[in-house]
Order: sequence, then C-alpha cells, then structure tokens
Amino acid sequence: MTGRTRFRLGLGATLATACVVAGATSFAWWSSTGSATGSASTDTLVDLTTTASTPSGTTLVPTGSAPLVITVTNPNPVPVVVTSVQLDPERDVEVSGGVGACVAPPLTVDATTSLALPAGSTTTVTVPAAVTLDASAASGCQGAAFTIPVTLSGGTS
Repeated sequence: MTGRTRFRLGLGATLATACVVAGATSFAWWSSTGSATGSASTDTLVDLTTTASTPSGTTLVPTGSAPLVITVTNPNPVPVVVTSVQLDPERDVEVSGGVGACVAPPLTVDATTSLALPAGSTTTVTVPAAVTLDASAASGCQGAAFTIPVTLSGGTS
C-alpha cells in the first residue's frame, strides 16, 4: 500500500465516521421524547342567597295554598339551574299582618321548577301554589304574610 492509498483510506474512514456521528446526532435530535405534567382547577361554588315570601295581598288559609315569590342571587361565575325549592327547617318562618298569634306556622313548601340563573345575577320568580298552610294552623296565621326560609336544589348548567 502506497502513501497515497493509505491517505485515501484514512480520509474515507474519517468521512465515514463523521457521517455516522452526524446521522446519529440528527436521529437523536428528531426522535427525542419527553413528558410533562399539568393541572387545572375549578372555582368553589358559593351558596346562592334567597328571599322567599307569599305575595302581598295573598290570603293563605288552612288547607289552602298560595304562590311563593322567590328572589335568588347567584354570585358564582357560572350559571346554575334550580330544580326544587323546599322549606328550610333550620330557620324560622317570619309572620306579619295576621290577627292574633301565629308561632311556628305549620307550612309546607314544595316546588319543582327549572329556574335558570345566569352567572352573577339576581332573579325573581313566582312559583304558583308552592306554599300550603296545614289545617292545624292557629287562627292568627290566617291571612298573614309569611317570609319563608327555603333551601334550593339544582346544579350548574
């Protein structure tokens, strides 16, 4: 082997090695893999606020029913739907305008509804025949106006 042949073989081997290294580096660059993690959160919903009462001028008598006017405020950043309204047994019913005593009036509240409340809104709705006064009511409850604590059921829409 002459010097020139050795030079060509050496140059060829060097070029071949350089091509293999460059090719391996390119493959590693374009075929790399990785992983990542992420998270998301939701806001905690805040309780709706309500005011519920029998409309003024409504006369509620034992075994009779009356409409319920409900004002609901949705302070949440998402719309909600109220599907039912019930008497809140943990709070007292306020009575006004009756003649005589009316303590702890035997009222029932039962209303199925589909009240859509936009985010950050206040809505007033009248639910017909939602309040009933029991036959055992004292005579002072007849014709009185009632402010009624209620609980609402529903969910986000």
